[in-house]
Order: sequence, then structure tokens, then C-alpha cells
Amino acid sequence: MAVPAFPGASPIPYPVAVISAKRLRVHVEALTAHGPRFEDLPGVPACLRYVTDQLTAMGLKVRVERYGGELHQVNLVADIEGGTSDDAVELCAHWDTVDGSPGADDNASGVAGVLEAARLLREADLPARTIRFCLFGGEEAGFDGSAAHQAFITAQTESIVFEMIGYTAAHQRLPEELAGFLEPPEQGDFVALVADERSQGLLTRFARHLEVPSLPLVLPEFAQDVALRSDHVPYWEAGRRSLLVTDTADYRNEHYHRADDTADTLDYDFAAGIVKAAVRTITDLAQ
Repeated sequence: MAVPAFPGASPIPYPVAVISAKRLRVHVEALTAHGPRFEDLPGVPACLRYVTDQLTAMGLKVRVERYGGELHQVNLVADIEGGTSDDAVELCAHWDTVDGSPGADDNASGVAGVLEAARLLREADLPARTIRFCLFGGEEAGFDGSAAHQAFITAQTESIVFEMIGYTAAHQRLPEELAGFLEPPEQGDFVALVADERSQGLLTRFARHLEVPSLPLVLPEFAQDVALRSDHVPYWEAGRRSLLVTDTADYRNEHYHRADDTADTLDYDFAAGIVKAAVRTITDLAQ
């Protein structure tokens, strides 16, 4: 599906540091080293410490958003404060996993992408709008963390959600609901950009910056249920703009929700290309 070029004004100076595929792998290996990030398992405190330490080392102040009394019922949030607006541009990923899976692609890849983007965007000049990094708990329990987060943000805050950004494969499936609506790609070497009608502008901007193959999709109403599977959903339900960025999960990744969703199965150069586009898109949106 073709996406029209976004009508830009003058060129924007993007952060010049290079997105590091090697650094992405280091993050994924650290996040998966202690097993599943599920409820009271050891992977949960290890993950929360790691994310907090990484963001703090960048000079960012980490805020804890609790949405329940259990250790795992927590979001970690860090801001680059905007200069003139209370609205924010958020880059989000969920840190939790299902029981039994170390969750390299689902979703250590997304968390690693947020951390790497934060490293680069931290070096940017003071933005007009706040840039916010959100690591949500409870995605696997029904988006509990991102749903609770909606109470803390303005109506015009918008988000980009990383949901599995690290897996490529020789073969690709598509949901049956989209049969006849899309010409299915045969190879799983693209990133899917999924928006509702309200969020189409985010999709267009992101696609403009991608240097890896993409499948941009503004979901028709009859197929909306196909994509109601990640932390963009509470934003859509609240009438906010949100873009889902995904390698399509179990439509491509045979390791989805399994014990073999491990760091050595991922394509880090592919993930780095997605993070690069996110950094440039957020730089645009924060001006």
C-alpha cells in the first residue's frame, strides 16, 4: 500500500549518533537473562532495575506509575521536558512477558528500541513538546499498564508503540480478515505500521523515515479487531493518536510466547532501522 510523502517544511536536524544494532542486542540479552518477566518471577525486578539504571545513566529521571499493589503492576516513565507545550510525544513498549517465555522479541526488542532511542534523543536540543519514554507493565494481562497511564496524559498526547520489532523470516502470514484487502507479502522482512483513521498522520510520518521495507496499514473498521492486541489500544479507545509498529508477532515469529523466543533469533540490523525511523519521527513531532 503506497503512503503519500509527508509535506515537510524545512529539513530538521536529526540526532547524528548512529543507532547501534550491537547495543540493541546487549539490551535484549540483559532483559532476557533472568527468564520470564512475569508476575513474581525473578525476571521482573531484574528488568525493572535494568531499565531504571539505563535511563538514569542517560541523565533522565525515572518516574514509577503504579496501577496495583503487586511488584509487577508498574510502569516506568521518563521525560525530556518540552519547552512550550504540555502535550507529549511518547515512545512506548511493554516490558512484561507471558509465563514460560524469556520474551526476546516479545517484547525485549521493543524495550531495547525505546532505550536506544532515548539515548539518541537525550542529546537533542530542548524540544517544544515533551518527549516521553514509557515502559508498560501488564500488556500480557490486557493492557493494564497502558490503560492506567491514560489518566496521567493530556488529550493531545500521541504515541508510537513498539510491539515486537526484531524478527525477520523467509515466510509471512496475514490475518484471514485481511484476505482480499491486502496483497500479502511472501517474505517476513518488513515492519507493519498499523493505525486507525485518527492516527494516519503518524503512520505517514514514520513511513517517510523508514529505510527497511514496510507494510503501512490504516485499518478499515471491519478489520479493527485484528490489531487490538497491544498498548496502542487504550490510546485509540481514549480518542488519542497512536501508531503500532510491529514485526507482526505470531504471523511471522514461530517462537511467539514460547521458551525459544531468545536473543539469538533476532535480526538486530532490522530492529535498528526501525528505531532510526522512530527517532526521526519523534524529532519531527516534538518541534
